[in-house]
Amino acid sequence: MSLASFAIEGLVVGREEPSEKFRELTLFSATDGLLRCRCRLSTSKTTSVPDLFSDVETVLNPMSGGHLHYLGEWRCLRSRVAIGLDYRRLEAAGALARIILRNARWLETFENASKVIHQALDALDSEISPEAVRLKALYMLVHSEGYPVFEDWRSGVSDLDRNGIDAVLNHPVSSCDFMEEDISRWRIDLERWIASKTEFVL
Repeated sequence: MSLASFAIEGLVVGREEPSEKFRELTLFSATDGLLRCRCRLSTSKTTSVPDLFSDVETVLNPMSGGHLHYLGEWRCLRSRVAIGLDYRRLEAAGALARIILRNARWLETFENASKVIHQALDALDSEISPEAVRLKALYMLVHSEGYPVFEDWRSGVSDLDRNGIDAVLNHPVSSCDFMEEDISRWRIDLERWIASKTEFVL
């Protein structure tokens, strides 16, 4: 018995090219989490495939077992091509996408993570500091899962660093004017805390 097709909106967090005949995508949905999809390529090579970090609306046709889906008709809701024009933005976006890929199945809710990753990618699609975006997104993801990142990690840094961290976290990242080196140091310190104190896989 074949499974019914269904419509969904999702963010492309993974894209692979294992064959000349198809592409494999991973969508992240605020309602369904991660969805693995396969997009057939026509012999005329005119088939369009959603770009990485784009929001799409599509119809998915489940294959046997329901763990893999064929991508049906789709349309792009938002493209974030500017991310690929800058290596630092691309690196930050890729790191955040990998966190979703590696941890989505254990998240308490998909909705919070979807909101965080969308806000982060929207910011990275502009000229906002990639390090500030990455730091804030990491913090918000961990905090939304109930980990004591505010009470534990934040309280363990120096007063000077804490003031800078608070400024990044409590204000729009577009207003961030701290040195990238400082924000990178704070982000690496947060990643160490996440690796030792949480179940997140970075």
